[in-house]
Amino acid sequence: MKILIYKSGRKERKDRPQPQFWPLLLVFLAFMLLLTIFFPSPRGQASVSSDQWGNKELSAKKIFKNLDIKALSDKPADRGQQTPLKASHEEVRPPSPASEAPLLSRASVALLADELDKLRRQVASLINHQRLRRTQFSISIRWAHTGEMIFEHQAHTPLVPASNMKLVTTVAAIHRLGVDFEFITRVGLASNSLLIIGSGDPLLGDKEIDKRLGRKPHWLLEDIAAKLQARGISSLEDIILDTSIFGPERVHPQWPRSALLQKYACEVSGLNYNNNCVEISVVNRQGKTALFLEPKTAYLRLINATMPVSSKENWFSVERTTSPRVLRVTGKINTQAGPYAVAIENPALFLGTLIKEQLAKKGVMVTGDLREESLPADQNYELVAEYRTPLLEVLRRANKDSLGLAAEALIKILGAQENPEHRGGTWEAGRSAVARFLTTELGIPEEEFFVADGSGLSRENRLTANALSSLLYWARRQPFWPEFETTMAVGGVDGTLENVFRERALRGRVVAKTGYINGVRALSGLTHTRQGEVIFSFLANNASNLARNTINNIVKEIIYWADTLSSSPSLSN
Repeated sequence: MKILIYKSGRKERKDRPQPQFWPLLLVFLAFMLLLTIFFPSPRGQASVSSDQWGNKELSAKKIFKNLDIKALSDKPADRGQQTPLKASHEEVRPPSPASEAPLLSRASVALLADELDKLRRQVASLINHQRLRRTQFSISIRWAHTGEMIFEHQAHTPLVPASNMKLVTTVAAIHRLGVDFEFITRVGLASNSLLIIGSGDPLLGDKEIDKRLGRKPHWLLEDIAAKLQARGISSLEDIILDTSIFGPERVHPQWPRSALLQKYACEVSGLNYNNNCVEISVVNRQGKTALFLEPKTAYLRLINATMPVSSKENWFSVERTTSPRVLRVTGKINTQAGPYAVAIENPALFLGTLIKEQLAKKGVMVTGDLREESLPADQNYELVAEYRTPLLEVLRRANKDSLGLAAEALIKILGAQENPEHRGGTWEAGRSAVARFLTTELGIPEEEFFVADGSGLSRENRLTANALSSLLYWARRQPFWPEFETTMAVGGVDGTLENVFRERALRGRVVAKTGYINGVRALSGLTHTRQGEVIFSFLANNASNLARNTINNIVKEIIYWADTLSSSPSLSN
């Protein structure tokens, strides 16, 4: 029989002198045999009672119920020599849950309780660091299979969640709309007018999706023009833009006014295009600066107030003038700067203008108006084209890449679902739908959350770590979970976690949603360990990057801790 010696979770090298432990082992086995004969324990129960050992040992027994018995037989690995896992998130396989609670010796229970205490002390020491004394944390860590708590700190204290609010929005959306839901934008003809009927699709003209699917930029504009040309159409009267899937409010009232040109605070319309942004670049050409706009369009007019400089400065800023479609660009340019994304005003008119300009290039003239209009639900028209975006694509952009527009379109769609005709979605109706989901489906107390928007940009949002860990625990048990899990960022692999958890032993094991606005850092998700999945939620307010690093380090400690639980004493029979 081959016997392996473990020290700190690591197999000792064979060329090292090994301790002479055979006599002690024989005495121990004889002692255990006598205990088994004279003091038998009923199968399926620990050999000590909770009355004897108290809550500390009872917690250890609960933890042990989560252990994968098969994993207990594997070689434990230390922090530097963990078995590498495949980087692809889809290839991560959760361990099988134990079919029954193993029998524990008194020493096993005590040592497991000690291991739990060690983790709790380690986490507490990290968040109580002197430099974090002003940071407020809300933390909840639990086993994914049972929901049993591993660690809590102010878990029921509501804090500003930043983009962790997107987890609530996206789970509510997939629950309400279903995995197979699609955003469908329709293009039609009626009385020689072109109709563009919006569905609230946030990813129409999204460069990330187009690149992944091998489509060239702005292919949609060319496709509409080509389909009209194929029908022999050389002129149109009007272009009518129907955005009535959403209400008329495009800017959330609680978003900071100073951020409205930023891409993360772009307007939200029933017709969105190119993330409702343009890209601006500035180039110094032989002492003169030139502005470049992408896509090139007459929808916006740029005023060039930049200066060429010889010093190594390359920066510019953009501000709106009295006309929201006239932008003033200032800055100092040595060589070039940009491209930088800048949010535009009225996304539907932006899209309509681009379509009109593309039609003109192809010889299709528009003789009438370009206007927004709410069409009747029973409007008759000849269908020219349909453009579909699956819900899962929107969830991926919201969760993996933290695209605010995706989350805000989702909360407005949830609002539209509240109305009989499934139109007119508003932030107010969406907030009510999400709040009802949290209370009725998850049983989250109303004092543990406040929903202001879908993306977490508003500082009026509030969530607790308990609410987020409960959300993930609930979602993990739903039929949609396998698909939903793929929408979150994977540590060391993609999304907002691509450059985090890149260590060989960690890559591909953390699946989570990040959160960041000024003074807020957040991370909620789960990690795959050798003893099963662990759900975690960290919210930090009045926080800096030190808090973010601390959160990441705690997640690493959780993985190392759970992985090495298998190095606990052997189970008795």
